[in-house]
Amino acid sequence: MSAIVRLRRGLTALGLALALAAPAAAEERFLVVVGGIGGEDYYRDLFHRWTTTMVDLALEQLGFAPENVAVLVEQPARDRRGIARESRREAVEAALADVAERSRPGDLVMVLLLGHGTARGERVLFNLPGPDLPVEALAARLTALDGRTVAVVNAASASGPFVAALSAPGRVVITATASPAEDHAAQFGGHFVGAFAGGAADADKDGRVSLLEAFAHATAAVRASYERERRLLTEHALLDDDGDGAGSREPGVDPATGDGALARRTFLAAAPALGEGASAERVALEVAARGLVDRIEALKRRKREFTESDYLGRLEGLLVELALNRRAAREEGTR
Repeated sequence: MSAIVRLRRGLTALGLALALAAPAAAEERFLVVVGGIGGEDYYRDLFHRWTTTMVDLALEQLGFAPENVAVLVEQPARDRRGIARESRREAVEAALADVAERSRPGDLVMVLLLGHGTARGERVLFNLPGPDLPVEALAARLTALDGRTVAVVNAASASGPFVAALSAPGRVVITATASPAEDHAAQFGGHFVGAFAGGAADADKDGRVSLLEAFAHATAAVRASYERERRLLTEHALLDDDGDGAGSREPGVDPATGDGALARRTFLAAAPALGEGASAERVALEVAARGLVDRIEALKRRKREFTESDYLGRLEGLLVELALNRRAAREEGTR
């Protein structure tokens, strides 16, 4: 078997196991969904539909507690659940302040911005009814969430500069565009939301969609849409999760780039529970598996320190150990 084939098979097996490295200790999950100002009926309806779809998925499929979901839209009177507030800047900042007060280190906080964005000189904004939301104001609110796993998705046009402004350790930052010059209305948001409905985006078939899988699904769908319409692609999504402020268009493809590791093991859906009756052996196997995944991730980050054959040999050894662990866990689960 060639080294390349071994590497590809190894990475496929790794993808199936990486769910174990999700922040399983997270006690609570919080979601703040903001639908921006549409400017015209078509986009007003579109952003409202994307926003309410995400809320429906969070409450009906992803298992979020209702009190942990904040929804802000341009026209709250249209909200059939009756829980939406108007998406004015002060309301958005109040929602983030509330999450900061109620959440704790180890929790997961997701902030999703669906709408238009603009760049005015050096100022980059998410468009809201009334005063817009500058990236600096959002960054200031996120500082109160230190210690949480934070994911911020700005699915607006001209959103690229949000990556550098919001990047930090323990944080996933996704933007629909790569630069402020990409200022046409972005399609990314609808496809990103759609990634959590059904199983099409679940590439490793582990039963949950990671943020990395949702990003890959949305970028592929955007590209396909432009190709069908025979238009030049005018939005290039970015993902940063290694804290260096430089987003990647293809995170997770090249381990040496750094981006993708945290997004790969961050899920909106809760991790499957072992159950109260899990044996001590099963618990020990799960703990050992997470340790193996951490060692694999560490090896990937150090890839350039080894020759190709040495790297592949080390990776293969860890993957075999992980596969044996998973087989033992399945056997333990049938007893």
